[in-house]
Amino acid sequence: MDTTATTPKTTTGNMPLQLIDLSLEYPDGEGTIKALDSVDLAVGAGQVLSLIGPSGSGKSSLLAAAATLIRPTSGLVIIDGTTASDLNDSQMTTLRREKVGIIFQQPNLLASLTAVEQLMISDHLRGKPLKPAKVRALELLDIVGLADSAKKRPHQLSGGQRQRVNIARALMGEPKVLLVDEPTAALDHTRSESIVRLLVQVTKEFSVATVMVTHDTEFVSLTDSVASMRDGILALPELVGA
Repeated sequence: MDTTATTPKTTTGNMPLQLIDLSLEYPDGEGTIKALDSVDLAVGAGQVLSLIGPSGSGKSSLLAAAATLIRPTSGLVIIDGTTASDLNDSQMTTLRREKVGIIFQQPNLLASLTAVEQLMISDHLRGKPLKPAKVRALELLDIVGLADSAKKRPHQLSGGQRQRVNIARALMGEPKVLLVDEPTAALDHTRSESIVRLLVQVTKEFSVATVMVTHDTEFVSLTDSVASMRDGILALPELVGA
C-alpha cells in the first residue's frame, strides 16, 4: 500500500459526513459479496440519522467504512471536508482520532479505571496534557448526567450509566461525526429511551453529525431522520414525522 503523504481533497458545506457512491465488496469463494452497493448519504451538523434494517443488510459495514476502519472498494468517504480515500493509513488514523467518535454496542470500559479516568485516557492517547483532560472529562460526565459518579468504576455503574460513560468518552476528542452501533441493545425500555434522548441532546449541543444503527425502531421518532438498508442498498433517508 502506498504510504506517501498526500494533500487531502476537501469539500465545502455544513455536512460533516458524506458518503458518495460507496461500494464495499468482500471475497467469497470464487466470487464476491457486495456489502455496500453504491451508497450515497449526507448527514448535517446537529442531525441524528437512525439507520435500520435486518441483520446482514450492510449497516455495520456502512459504519465501519464511515469510521475509516475499512477502506471501501470504490466511492468516497468525506469527513468534515476531508476525503478519507486520499489519505495513507497514518493520516487516516489521525483523521479518525481527531474527527470521529465511535460508540460501540458494548462500552468496553477498563475495569480498573474510574469513570473520569476512562475519558482522560483517551486524551492521553492523543498526546494531550492530563490537567485540561480531567477538566473536560468532568464537564462531559456532568453533561451525560454522571457528575456524581466520576470516581466510580465500571462494576459500580448500571448498564445505562456505563453507556453514558461510553458516550462521554466518544466526545472527548471534540469529533465532528458520531457513529453509534446499537447503543440500546442491552438496556431496558426506560434506559433505552434515555440513551437515545441523550444522543440527540449531545448531537445538538456539540453540532456533530450522528448516525445511529439500531434494531429497535421504537425510538427512531426521537431522531431527525431514518434510513433503511437491505442487501447493501441504502434507501433515501426520510425526515421523521414528514
